[in-house]
Amino acid sequence: MTEEEEILPNQNRRILSIDVFKGLTILLMVFLNTFHPYNDVPAWSKHAGEYGLTYVDLVAPFFVFMLALNMKISYKRRVEKFGKKRAILRFIRRFLIFIGIGLVLTIYIDYNGFYFRWGTLQVLGFSGLMVLPLLELKPIVKLTFAIIFMVLHQLFLLTPASVIIYESVEGGILAVLSWGSMMILSSFLAEGLGKGKEHLKHYFFYGGLICLLIGIGTGFVLGVSRTYISLPYILISVGVASLLYYLLYFIFEEWGINYNFIKKERIFSVVGKNAFIFYLIHMLIAYMIYMIFPFDTPSIIIIPIAIVHTAFIWFLAYYMNKLEMFIII
Repeated sequence: MTEEEEILPNQNRRILSIDVFKGLTILLMVFLNTFHPYNDVPAWSKHAGEYGLTYVDLVAPFFVFMLALNMKISYKRRVEKFGKKRAILRFIRRFLIFIGIGLVLTIYIDYNGFYFRWGTLQVLGFSGLMVLPLLELKPIVKLTFAIIFMVLHQLFLLTPASVIIYESVEGGILAVLSWGSMMILSSFLAEGLGKGKEHLKHYFFYGGLICLLIGIGTGFVLGVSRTYISLPYILISVGVASLLYYLLYFIFEEWGINYNFIKKERIFSVVGKNAFIFYLIHMLIAYMIYMIFPFDTPSIIIIPIAIVHTAFIWFLAYYMNKLEMFIII
């Protein structure tokens, strides 16, 4: 069994480009999460701050996008195999597990007690629950909901609540509309999978390009901000993710037809097949690194540690794939 049953229509196989996208995202996240909290790290390898954008700011949206890529195909197959009720319950269970594990991983304890905090897994869990009721609706309906939620969140930023969002990890629970809109917009673009080559180009390439251009344009007025999860940030992030995935699809699904060595890719795809478990493993290792090495550790020490951490995750993924060990959540 695999973590997700990502298959092309009428083909009993995984979509290699999705595994590559997931694996690339996980390895990038492992590397960045290891060293970016440290003081002696270049500013371009940290989050941008109140306004601006660095490549680090794109990692969380890539997670949202890859989850959306999985959902439509996996949901449809499960409905065909087990029925709608069991399929929906399976996804609800999965997203509640995300939220639960996220709360455990981000728990904070001091002499006054313990506190539950926000984090990436909570974002993914709540975003997944928001897109689940929309999976069987027409693409235009998804797009409409995504736009409404983006606009509502942007209006929300005009209120005093924006301070709370800014000071919270991933915007906190007040930012569910923003991350939810990102997931729904990603799910809209994911409609391109299974609709043929032309539809795929229309959704991922043209759709991603439109999102990117509108995001850049609105950014001059509203500001591009990961801390506020502003409307331009959502559009730019989804646009970049969509264009990147289209490139990967073209390489691994189109070129792969004529070049067999492409289909034998074992660098990123082996990580993508067990993406969730490697996320958890890397989080535990990262916390240990933070405990051992103070945040004023020089980058000449911490960056090699990040490389070793990333290499360890890859070797573990390689051997799990070789042993056909795949963990379902």
